[in-house]
Amino acid sequence: MNRNSLLAKAKQFIRVTAPEIFGVRPELKRRVKTTGPDSTMAAAPATGPGSEKYQRILDAAVEVIAERGYFSSPVSAIAKRAGVADGTIYLYFKSKDDVLRTAIDETFNKFHGQVEEEFKTLKGPREQLEYIAQVHLESHAVNRNMAILMQTEVRQSARFIAEFSHHHLVKYIQVVREVVRRGQQEGIFRRDVSDGVVAHCMFGAIDELLSSAVFTGRVYDAKATAAQVMDVLLNGITAGGGLRGSES
Repeated sequence: MNRNSLLAKAKQFIRVTAPEIFGVRPELKRRVKTTGPDSTMAAAPATGPGSEKYQRILDAAVEVIAERGYFSSPVSAIAKRAGVADGTIYLYFKSKDDVLRTAIDETFNKFHGQVEEEFKTLKGPREQLEYIAQVHLESHAVNRNMAILMQTEVRQSARFIAEFSHHHLVKYIQVVREVVRRGQQEGIFRRDVSDGVVAHCMFGAIDELLSSAVFTGRVYDAKATAAQVMDVLLNGITAGGGLRGSES
């Protein structure tokens, strides 16, 4: 066999085996789907945020941790629930902590995105506060496993509590404070109360109702309960204060 033939075979070997040697597997590459002679449509990324497998891992982690507890939920159990190999999880996340942190981040990003979208058309300060409370309460029905996880597992970890408070609670409180301040400027809310106190009271009230839903199985009408919470918060419980009825 001459030198040129040897070089040709070597190149062919490298072309075929290099993807496997260096971990660049064909299934992890982006693919382009042709929908017509003059049009192409990029398929969803095969790996990373937005991919189907990435989301399966996040959903599986929330389910498993909600059912078994954080410390009793090895990566292998999460991988099995997601239908992937154990090592596949490390293609997407650094650790189990990273999976849980990402799941929480995505949940609250969706929450804030939903609120911001609604605020484009919902302008009244009181109505905006009621909507925030409603979406917060609805989180139990939308993703019960995440609600369980937030009310139990996250609160047992000082690190996760600190991270949640820094990244998500601060943003939640800030959004409420801005609405309250605008209501004060418009003469809708009293100016002699702290917007920060109002925001923390609101979060605490809704969070306690979520705890009740998680631990007792109680079901709330999110919209009606949110309106009542805001009625109590803004008007108090003095007779004639405007309460819209009671819920036993």
